[in-house]
Amino acid sequence: MSEFQIMRNILSATGIYDISRGEPEYAEIMAYAEGLDMLFDEVEEMFRECFVATAESYGLTYREGWIKKYNLDRSVDGRRNLIIKTLSVCQTDYTYSGMKKISDSFNINGNFHAHTSPLKVTFECTDDLTNSQKNIIENQMKRFMPCWLPFEFILV
Repeated sequence: MSEFQIMRNILSATGIYDISRGEPEYAEIMAYAEGLDMLFDEVEEMFRECFVATAESYGLTYREGWIKKYNLDRSVDGRRNLIIKTLSVCQTDYTYSGMKKISDSFNINGNFHAHTSPLKVTFECTDDLTNSQKNIIENQMKRFMPCWLPFEFILV
């Protein structure tokens, strides 16, 4: 039911107002209803943008601004997945499964390998990336790796 119908039903029930077409009260309530409909639409959009799972525009842009990660998938679902996966990474994710979680948060495919001599971890990316994309993602992935462990990003 529209806001106009709700107000019309409530005010008509009092018996004080004649809310029929052509009457001044009809036009006044119609104007109020238009304003309320616009306001409720904005509130509904705000609620949608507050949650990553339902956000479609500025809610995603806002969170991407403080995550500061390069995303290969610019679709709404890809943007949501990047945010959700990034927020799920925690300080205990320095195992292979945790590192896989980190690579998944960048929406890239590949495998991690540990090397003992010299001690380092490599990520062999199987996606087709440009050198510029590779450099951006490599620098961003380094922020999630232990600072004492050398990390190398390789395009296969």
